[in-house]
Amino acid sequence: MEPQSWQDLFRNRQTNVEQAILNIKSSQKVFLAPFCNEPQKLIQELVRQKERLQDVILYNAVIGSPCIYADSSCYPYFQIRTFLSSPLLKGAFLHNTCDYLPVNLSEIPKWLTSQKIDVALIQVTPPNEEGYCNLGLSVDTVQTLIKSAGFVVAQVNRNLPFTNGDTLVHVSEIDQFVLSDTPLLTLSGGNLSEEEITIGGNVAELIPDYATIQVGLGKIAESILLSLKNKKGLGIHSGSISDPIIELINLGVVTNEQKEINRYKTVCTTLTGTEDLYRYCHNNPTIELYPSDYTHNAAEISKISNFYSINSALEVDLFGQINAEQIGKVPVAGVGGQMDFIQGARLSKGGKSIIALPSTAKRGTESRIKVRTSYVTSVKSEIDYVVTEFGFASLFGKSLQERAKELISIAHPQFREKLLAEFEREFMKKDIN
Repeated sequence: MEPQSWQDLFRNRQTNVEQAILNIKSSQKVFLAPFCNEPQKLIQELVRQKERLQDVILYNAVIGSPCIYADSSCYPYFQIRTFLSSPLLKGAFLHNTCDYLPVNLSEIPKWLTSQKIDVALIQVTPPNEEGYCNLGLSVDTVQTLIKSAGFVVAQVNRNLPFTNGDTLVHVSEIDQFVLSDTPLLTLSGGNLSEEEITIGGNVAELIPDYATIQVGLGKIAESILLSLKNKKGLGIHSGSISDPIIELINLGVVTNEQKEINRYKTVCTTLTGTEDLYRYCHNNPTIELYPSDYTHNAAEISKISNFYSINSALEVDLFGQINAEQIGKVPVAGVGGQMDFIQGARLSKGGKSIIALPSTAKRGTESRIKVRTSYVTSVKSEIDYVVTEFGFASLFGKSLQERAKELISIAHPQFREKLLAEFEREFMKKDIN
């Protein structure tokens, strides 16, 4: 019997969405392609079929997803395990149908190889002339997922960009295909506050020309990128890239000319932005996407000189401990790639790690700089700078007393006296001034 051509495989493995989701049984583990590549048509059908299921564990990493599987109507049927949380999961957390997995993004592929994932739900482009589909918006952990999952269902979506890097998946690696050109998940920036603009400018002062940077997501990250327009020869090696990076490339600010690896290439594991970003990256040879065990690998990052890791946080204590995950009972974010990139920056020749955050929360009624943090994501010995709208604190090589003095100086003025008094009462025998 002659082997099937890829065209025959692709045709014979096509099915409708209802039949595809019938492959999922009660008590199975189902991994959803993360971030904006979460396959919405498959998930909508999974939610529609929920009442035939019990105790299905859904693994996700939420950015951009509407999280319809976390609706209260789904509580009896799904248990969510998230690597990166969202306020949309709050109800499921409080109902005890969601739990948080604090795993660095670089290590999720390794974690996958130790698990028995029954079904993977992913999203790909139609195959090219050689029978290869493309992962489009996000590679992250999906290459490992495809190889390790018991059964792989792919939503085939012509709206996905065809991106470069380690993005190809042969049709023979996928068990079933569902054709559905649903709109892609997008994230757009909002209007920046004066405070956010100031923070972006303060961070930009720390970034030298020809550095390679990693920047997270959100309005602080957007402000930082928009503040870099006067820099020269920057490189990008990041977890995600968003729309402002297009402008930096078009202005000639981002050239990637000094990177020792992936020179002249903008590198990430996921695209997180608008349709403009997705169109820009379609068949663009200067943008490359790779799995997270490469993009977030500290050993690889260490090969890049002057690597600057720039992330945000929920709060920081007076010694420099960073909480980027949780305040109160419910995680609102996750470790993500923060520690991966911070460790890479520590190993990079000339590298620096920066944490940027507003000085206050809850509309100015609470300081984000605290005597103690409620949780610790990144430890004090790993952070070079903390930045607020009031400037930056330089922490590397500083004693605990010196760190406290630096951090109090960039707290909101209305909280500085209280922070100093609390620090002296709890940690000092004499005034630190």
